[in-house]
Amino acid sequence: MSLSVPATTLDSAALPPRDGPAAAAPRGRASWSGLLRLSLVAVPVKAYPAISTTPAYRCHQLHAGCGQRIRYQKHCPVHGQVDAGAIVSGYPYAPDQYVVIDDDQLDQLRAAPDRALCLERFLDAEQFDPALFSGRSLYLLPDGLAAQHPYLVLSQALHERRKWALGRVVFSGHRRLVLVRPAGAILTLHVLHFPAQVRPSDSWQAELRVGPIHPAEKDLAAKLIDATAQPVVWSEYRDDSAEQMAALVQAALEKRPLTPPPSEPVPVLPLLEALQESVAAALRSQTPVPEPAPSGRPRKRSRRNS
Repeated sequence: MSLSVPATTLDSAALPPRDGPAAAAPRGRASWSGLLRLSLVAVPVKAYPAISTTPAYRCHQLHAGCGQRIRYQKHCPVHGQVDAGAIVSGYPYAPDQYVVIDDDQLDQLRAAPDRALCLERFLDAEQFDPALFSGRSLYLLPDGLAAQHPYLVLSQALHERRKWALGRVVFSGHRRLVLVRPAGAILTLHVLHFPAQVRPSDSWQAELRVGPIHPAEKDLAAKLIDATAQPVVWSEYRDDSAEQMAALVQAALEKRPLTPPPSEPVPVLPLLEALQESVAAALRSQTPVPEPAPSGRPRKRSRRNS
């Protein structure tokens, strides 16, 4: 179902760009500022979001009958609609009984170390379980000219030792477990789940039926991995959902069907045959294309006098 709109074509300014380089994202305001502490070393830093949270496209909820946007209001069952400034946080201590607690009260309870980002342990990247990543990443930058030198000392030491650091910090009133790692000269902070929040995989692993693996299958799987272990061109990985949505919207406005991209059938082959063909295809894709021969007669090399 599509709602009628006055225009028959979509203005180009309203559509996401289909081609061209992306504009550099502004740094904006820091999400957090404080001290990066390692034992007695303290470096003033600021944290900026490393990930853009702007959606590629945005859809709104509409009333199907009239096309108006649905509005959500903060509502008190006794007094009706309330402003955001009149809302406080309450901790339930009994059924329908709450203690009102504000951020200033919580801040008074925290010890001085909690007001800083304290690096406690260092580990190799191989020792880290990626399941602990919560999905929030920030760039740590030195706060002020005096912080530049100790910041670079710490960053280079982590880089040369190939170590990552575990620490704890308070974000938005909650104590977080974080990982700090060097990314070039910049320190990157990743907010982690606490280990107790990660479900153990033992029960799923117990369901796997372990059986003998044919040596040829194991060898071909290793060859397939080696054949596709090429340098990653990260610019080839991009979210094209905005372009797809723009094409869908334009087709809906023009009242024409959208032609889906053709799909190639994937044959179902026995494992050994599938591995053999996959390795062959991967090796073919690595074969360099021969350069065309230069036009005209080739020049003779001049002989050097012995």
